[in-house]
Amino acid sequence: MIDQSTFNFLADLKKNNRREWYHANKDRFKDSQQNFIDFVAMILFRISEFDPDMIGTEPKDCLFRIYRDIRFSKDKTPYKTWFSAGMNPGGKKRMGAGYYIHVGPGDCYIAGGVWHPDKETLLAIREYIIGWPNQFNGIVNDSGFVKMFGRLKGDKLKVAPKGYPKDHLQIQWLRYKDFIVSKNVHDKELQSDKSFDIAYNVYYQMADFIFYLRRAIKQS
Repeated sequence: MIDQSTFNFLADLKKNNRREWYHANKDRFKDSQQNFIDFVAMILFRISEFDPDMIGTEPKDCLFRIYRDIRFSKDKTPYKTWFSAGMNPGGKKRMGAGYYIHVGPGDCYIAGGVWHPDKETLLAIREYIIGWPNQFNGIVNDSGFVKMFGRLKGDKLKVAPKGYPKDHLQIQWLRYKDFIVSKNVHDKELQSDKSFDIAYNVYYQMADFIFYLRRAIKQS
């Protein structure tokens, strides 16, 4: 579970987002980060119960750095005020469909799918949906899926993508540029003894969606 001390550190970091404060509180950061790493390790173990491709993936390979890239941002605060991990088979650097966890005070959510794919990957997903539309519609319109996630999230075009007719039967899906789902969770849920069961249920519900996307991009 996520300790209250981890949320406290992130809340304090948000109020004191300066290098001097961060270095003065480096021990608190290390303790909080280790708590998050341990949490991700257990999540990976639970996900591998239904997704064997995740077996052997190390938590440290999934963690995103806390340092912000401020080169092209108006916001020059140096640190993220949350912990996050991209859990793809082999770690976050491997492109493809995977799972995500985001933990910040009042800003916790569990997600998965393919975010900002390159041109070739996006084309492969669109063509696979055209080739196997019933499977995709069955997944995203399943009552359990809809109850958990609602609709797909992420960027999408206002018009048909180039090369596809605007009246295509699958146009509602072809317009998407991201293929992701997410579920907000309360801080207290991640602090409870049921935190891993809560996470498991969300990830399990998105599993068929993940597997479909992997087939689309020939990831597995």
